[in-house]
Amino acid sequence: MGSTSVRTIAIVNQKGGCGKTTTAINLGAVAAARGIRTLLVDMDPQGHCAVGLGVPADGIEAGVVEAMLATHPDPHAFDRLWPVGRNLSLLPSTIMLALQESSEGELSRLADRDRRLSLALEALSPQYDLCLIDCPPSVGLLTFNALRASAEAIVPVETGYFAMQGAHRQRQTIEALVHRLSRPLACHMLPTLYDPASPLAIRILATLRQHFDDLLVPVQIREHESFRVAASMGQPVIEHDPTSQATRDMETLLEWLVANPPGESEPETLQSSQSNSRVAEIAQRVESGDQSSPEPPVPVTFGVEITNQGIRFRQPGQQEQAMSVCGDFNGWSVSATPMRFDPKIGAFEAVIALPPGQYRYQIAVDGRMHPDPYNKQQQSTDPDRPISVLQVEEAGG
Repeated sequence: MGSTSVRTIAIVNQKGGCGKTTTAINLGAVAAARGIRTLLVDMDPQGHCAVGLGVPADGIEAGVVEAMLATHPDPHAFDRLWPVGRNLSLLPSTIMLALQESSEGELSRLADRDRRLSLALEALSPQYDLCLIDCPPSVGLLTFNALRASAEAIVPVETGYFAMQGAHRQRQTIEALVHRLSRPLACHMLPTLYDPASPLAIRILATLRQHFDDLLVPVQIREHESFRVAASMGQPVIEHDPTSQATRDMETLLEWLVANPPGESEPETLQSSQSNSRVAEIAQRVESGDQSSPEPPVPVTFGVEITNQGIRFRQPGQQEQAMSVCGDFNGWSVSATPMRFDPKIGAFEAVIALPPGQYRYQIAVDGRMHPDPYNKQQQSTDPDRPISVLQVEEAGG
């Protein structure tokens, strides 16, 4: 990390439970341990950064709200910081942050309301090499302030069943916000809660590579109990268990970020060969669980596909789940067309012979219907309840 200017990264996802705050806290802690002067900014009204770092809520008298509402230059800029440890400071959230996106909030009434975090960080930036902003699980004024202040965004993507649907939505959201910013913003999708022993997670990761290869970080943050235990003790995992795989995952992510500074679209041609070989080595080590293993399997295509046998529906899942296809062709019955689980590919399949025409359908997972997250063709009168659409053409058409 260069010391001439601070590198500011927003960690953003409008979905909760994807590892956003875990990434912010623990990436900041491993960076600080490497001697990188790090500022962690909590833009989430829930204030989980303070909880995860053992900062008592009743001890926080001021934080990011006061920093954004202050006049500039701000003589009290550093007074609001909480020194968490060597090279690591927290600009905490307070309960007042939740009010700022409403019409009653003072922030929402300011003419430069979307630039207030940028102004607040200007006074602090000379003292830091890295600034990580933990965003709220929503898209609003607070998130837009974070992106306005950042040159990069990390989007944690949980490697579960709805990963593809969530990843597409996050990309669309980021693109819409970047359009409003009227400037580039480097976006990195980070696979989180990854289980290398799960066929589902392996297939999801392969599919994410297919669809988001240009954005996907070649590092996976695996699901570790160490993260939860450390958070419950108010410690980053590097302090709780410095030799754990959880710590190594975060160190690997830091290595990748250091080797890929912003504004360099092809870092492998600009970094030293030693640095790149190191990043490739540790990324492969993380993915393989620190053990030698064969190359990842060829990605399986999920969604709907026309085959010689008929229309094949394929969805990733776990064997204990119940999955079926329901649509116009079977009276929307959740039991008429069950999907069979194939443990070799970690996915459910069903093949249906359908005559030419347009069909609406959904995937039923344990009795609950959802649109096919791997089919972009959708229609619905209710935008919150889209229905997937399939077009079967005439043979030779």
